[in-house]
Amino acid sequence: MNYKELLELILKPWVSIDEIMLLADCGKNTATEIRTDIEKSILESGKKLPKSTKKHIPTKLLLEYLNLDENYIIKMANII
Repeated sequence: MNYKELLELILKPWVSIDEIMLLADCGKNTATEIRTDIEKSILESGKKLPKSTKKHIPTKLLLEYLNLDENYIIKMANII
């Protein structure tokens, strides 16, 4: 995945399991664990998640969880 593709993903407000798999470079089970960890932290903070048939999490929280630098990705995508 190049920086432009990565930029397209991080500009979305919410990500699904498939997008978590791409950003974290992992399989479905690990992506599900990541989503569950983030969902727990959201609920424990007293906030709520929208109910839907396909679960999504905020992209911003995923980037923090994975320790990805959003500004660096944007900078590199603009260079290419």
